[in-house]
Amino acid sequence: MPKVLVADDSIAVRKVAERLLTEAGLDVALAASADEAIALLANERPDLIVSDVIMPDKSGYEVCSFVRAQESLSGTPVLLISGIVNEEVTRQAESCRADGVLKKPFQGSSLKDMVLQLLAKREQRAAPQPAAAPIGFPAVPTPEGAKVFRITEEQLQTFRQAASRMKELEDLLAAERAKSAQLTQRCTELERIAARMKEAEAALDCEREASAQLVERLTELEKAATRTNARAEELARKLAEISRLST
Repeated sequence: MPKVLVADDSIAVRKVAERLLTEAGLDVALAASADEAIALLANERPDLIVSDVIMPDKSGYEVCSFVRAQESLSGTPVLLISGIVNEEVTRQAESCRADGVLKKPFQGSSLKDMVLQLLAKREQRAAPQPAAAPIGFPAVPTPEGAKVFRITEEQLQTFRQAASRMKELEDLLAAERAKSAQLTQRCTELERIAARMKEAEAALDCEREASAQLVERLTELEKAATRTNARAEELARKLAEISRLST
């Protein structure tokens, strides 16, 4: 009875996959994480591996790369499952030489059909052949006499470190972009405030000039009033003198 290893951090997905594959007459082993799956592979040799792409510890791509790097496992079909299947997921699945990508939640008998198809394809290999092109990916011919290079654990670790560093740099870039956007918005607000202050200063200068003119006019009027009062007092004295002389 062919044995299938299913690795997924979701217990619901593991249970559904176990039921579907058991009904298809397959022996099923379950792993709740990528590390658990890799540890299980140290002692067991399943006929096919089904791995979730996104898991807390390692990704399904890393599980697939590990399988391809092992002499005793390199020919084992690996089927990746993912809640999102897009160009990026397909590209990374092709890069780690997965045999296919299936979208979850599973529709009908899609998981069972693809697993049985991959198992049948494996059984039909009469002699060792170059790794089959992943389902849905274009086949790349291997030149005659070309060497087959396998990923070592050290190279895989280097790749993980580079991927982790890239993620950190992407996060820093996103943070800097957000900060730049905030600074741009703040600069725009300050420019608006500066423009309003300039307008207020211009209005204040106009008011000051008008006030100075009013003060100057008021001074002139006060001087004129003083002269008028002096003239009035002089006329009053003259009238008083004329009145006295007349009597």
